[in-house]
Amino acid sequence: MAAASGKARRKRRKSSTGSKARGALWPWVAALAVVGGGIAISENMQTVRRWLPASWNLKPASAPASSGKDTSAPIPPANIPAPTTKPAGELAKVVPADLVGKSFSGTFYFCGTSGLDNCVVDGATFWFRKQQIRLADVSAPRTEDAACPQERSKGFAAKVRLRDLLNAGPFELTDWPNKNEDGAGRQLRVVMRNGSSIGQQLVREGVVHRVTETSKPWC
Repeated sequence: MAAASGKARRKRRKSSTGSKARGALWPWVAALAVVGGGIAISENMQTVRRWLPASWNLKPASAPASSGKDTSAPIPPANIPAPTTKPAGELAKVVPADLVGKSFSGTFYFCGTSGLDNCVVDGATFWFRKQQIRLADVSAPRTEDAACPQERSKGFAAKVRLRDLLNAGPFELTDWPNKNEDGAGRQLRVVMRNGSSIGQQLVREGVVHRVTETSKPWC
């Protein structure tokens, strides 16, 4: 009798254990069923739509239209236009006005000691108001590359004398007929004072030649 009761208790324990195990498995089975059903519906959506009412709109959400640009990359700042400047070669050149007229005056030195302004180069050339002027009616002896000591000596004498005459008072600059510049870009002018040419005064003093006597030797 005791053996029979023991067997009955063991059966009851096994039954209760089995029922507990089955009860613990039900949530997992239900979850698997839900997941499997969702997968099956997703794979057979076209068939499922046929069984649903037309009022149920199950259209998949449309993906936003792609612009073809990578929006994840940082957007660079807009280019700032650089200020436009003209190259130096395109800047308007300042062309000095031709020096023609009366009542010019200034204090003249020798070029090399005062820069290239109001200075005398030689017996027929000087700078005035930043422009180089050549006496058009004379030919002066050279101090550089002189052919002989006599030419160099007279060249220095003509240079000193021209400086003194320019410093003596107001003078007038007049055009040379049919030609305003020589081949070196110097303005050709006749320097006048009281109606007489300063160049011709230098000719009379024997320190320069007339322009028509360019070939006349100094040696």
